[in-house]
Amino acid sequence: MIEQVEIAVGGRAIVGDYFTANGRNERIAILLHGFLASKEDMHALSQSLLSEGIDSLAIDLNGHGASEGAFAEFTISRAIDDVKAAVGFARSKGYSKIGLFGFSLGGFVALAALSKDPSLAGTAVLGAPVSDFEGTFSKADLNEWKSGNMFNSKHLGVSIGLNYQFYTDGLQYKDFSGVSLPVLIIHGTEDDVVPIAQSEALAKRLKSAHLLRLDGATHNIFSNGYGPTVLGTVAGWLKTRL
Repeated sequence: MIEQVEIAVGGRAIVGDYFTANGRNERIAILLHGFLASKEDMHALSQSLLSEGIDSLAIDLNGHGASEGAFAEFTISRAIDDVKAAVGFARSKGYSKIGLFGFSLGGFVALAALSKDPSLAGTAVLGAPVSDFEGTFSKADLNEWKSGNMFNSKHLGVSIGLNYQFYTDGLQYKDFSGVSLPVLIIHGTEDDVVPIAQSEALAKRLKSAHLLRLDGATHNIFSNGYGPTVLGTVAGWLKTRL
């Protein structure tokens, strides 16, 4: 069963797709999409998790998809509030075992949220995650961004209105040493958007991390024939650790 839910976050609301088999499961995964993406990108993973007996809640982060807020006002700090609200929703439904999955920038949001509150989840899976925020976003024209609130990045192939506050806010999240729960990192060796070197460095910094390298895979770890492997690996990890 898929139910669309609205979750209050301060004076705004985020929208999520809640996947559940019977509503009585004790395990759930909160799914976080990437930059300029949406909860629908997580639906295949939600179905894979259901087949393993794990419910899920795929949310649209603030300013994305159906959630409230302008994209120009999107920040990591607000995204962390979104994650906390999603976890609160899960707990209100009686779930006692909660995992996080974040793809790309969603992986960074998961890391940042867990660094502030390690009790949010029991385990996390990060797909091609950003873990060096400055290294990823400083490739934009920072002067233009600061003066006009326009984010132009040839590296990411993006030109869009986004307040410079997104950059200054995100810079504060860099110390993930407090994340001690089991973490699986999945990253393609040919990722030219977020280099695998970021995840190699992250795996060394985290207390309990395993890095799965996908030989030949690009940033979209769900494409080019890797989809079934990734979906099965994520579901298997969460099933054994929640």
